[in-house]
Amino acid sequence: MKITEEHIDAMRSARHQSARAEARAVAELLRQALGRLGFTPDVAMPHGEKNDALFWPVLRGEVTVSGHPVVALGRIPLDSANRLAEILMRAALEEQTKKATTR
Repeated sequence: MKITEEHIDAMRSARHQSARAEARAVAELLRQALGRLGFTPDVAMPHGEKNDALFWPVLRGEVTVSGHPVVALGRIPLDSANRLAEILMRAALEEQTKKATTR
């Protein structure tokens, strides 16, 4: 008998199943946000081929051994990582400015 993901899920506790569903939902939200920013799913490109496209890392909703939901981020090309860092820094600065003006 081949053990499938459904068999494994059936053995997990309700808490683990809930945590996994939550983590997968957050991973999907990250995919949507990155898509809106112009990032695309990471696709295999031939070695040495130059491409200006921005790729997001592999995103997986998982659960730790203790049952805490986490989102695992895979590798991301350096150009895409730099662009993502710029976007996050800009968002952080905007958030700080917003907080400073509302005080």
